[in-house]
Amino acid sequence: MIGRKASTLGLGILLAVAACGGGNTASNSPSTSQNIGGSVTLWAEWSSSEQQAFKAALVPFTTSTGVTVNYTSKGSTISTALGSAIQGGAPPDVALVPDPGTVQTLAKQGSIKDLTSIVGSLSANYGDAWNQLVTANGKLYGVWFKGANKNTIWYNPAEFAAAGITTPPTTWEQVISDAATLKASGIAPFSLCTDIGWPVADFWQNIYLKTAGAASYNSLSTHATKWTDPTVTSAFTTFGQLVGDPSNLLGGLNGSLSNSYPTCVDKVFPKTGAQPKAAMVFEGDFVANEVKANSATYAPGTTGNGGAACSIDPAKTPCYNFFDFPAPAANAANQGAVQGAGDVAIMLKDTPQSEALVKYLAGPTGASIWATAGGFTSPNKTVPTSAYPDPVTQKDALALVNATSFVFSLDDLQGTWEPMMWQDMLNFLKTPSNVSAIQATMDTQATAGLGH
Repeated sequence: MIGRKASTLGLGILLAVAACGGGNTASNSPSTSQNIGGSVTLWAEWSSSEQQAFKAALVPFTTSTGVTVNYTSKGSTISTALGSAIQGGAPPDVALVPDPGTVQTLAKQGSIKDLTSIVGSLSANYGDAWNQLVTANGKLYGVWFKGANKNTIWYNPAEFAAAGITTPPTTWEQVISDAATLKASGIAPFSLCTDIGWPVADFWQNIYLKTAGAASYNSLSTHATKWTDPTVTSAFTTFGQLVGDPSNLLGGLNGSLSNSYPTCVDKVFPKTGAQPKAAMVFEGDFVANEVKANSATYAPGTTGNGGAACSIDPAKTPCYNFFDFPAPAANAANQGAVQGAGDVAIMLKDTPQSEALVKYLAGPTGASIWATAGGFTSPNKTVPTSAYPDPVTQKDALALVNATSFVFSLDDLQGTWEPMMWQDMLNFLKTPSNVSAIQATMDTQATAGLGH
């Protein structure tokens, strides 16, 4: 879920940037200079610091149009709240929802407006992989504002250097090889996040995407492909190459099964006064917020503050970085596929104010403001790379923009059986040799949960 880890934001900086309109003069920014006045109701899931960040990103819109944005946070219940509001005849004008499944469902119901002619050429601000997620019957029903990249394995550069690893792995086979090198140097390769199972599902889903490809991934997400399929078996087998050897995991299996989020991150990027216990941790790009919260001395990339070499000691010159989740060498064609999440704007009432807001959200200005403050990435290609505050965030954003295919986090599309899927993944960790029984259980659960 995109909201599993809230952003830590420099709101003073963000508000100052917003007051200046973000300084973005991109030629394809939508024209919102006409003062049309009035108001627009807007729902999204963001609360607390993220709500403040989003409101700051909307300042130039209100300034240029005179439109008052009446924002309401609906938290993680926004999809349910929208359904109730639509049924009751009182939906908001515009909403941002955290999954394309909601967009597709509402489009089929005729509850949201076709944005094709409203957005027009602004749809080119997104790659085909993104637009396809919110297209139904050849019509565009959403524009993406915020993205999340779950194609990220985070590593401590100082630990890699101490083990003699000069470059991060680019294939799955190299991940396994580097794990052996790290163990030989005296550091656990992975701090495996397990929590209640969602981080394990995220990990496995990346493996499935990189071994089976995006088309199979999307087919599995709807249960058109069965969980007993050989592609699923192959992904579990590949995952087992890592987790089937407890020495690859900090604390072994028992230690991993009690590794909640964000504690699992802290074991690779500890707070001042502690030392790292593992070299790598897998999770989405929200990991960076936890790292930076642990110590202000952490520098993004492979060079510490002041150009010093990265240090293992978080009180000195520690660093953090990530590498893209690698495909096995035999599946290199899937390397550009990215798993993630995002928030997409939809229009429920067609008014001049709602049209203007959707166009604004499809342009680069608002996203650039939030990007400058940090804790935010966008799949919008017209958001300048320079808007992102550091090279790691820039690399993260480029991965979203340049994805050859983008798939939505599969567990978040499973409806009522999602928690069962998480438990199944934990059960696999406990008994990796029992794959066929686990697959059969998952297929039965998927059939019951999805109705087919």
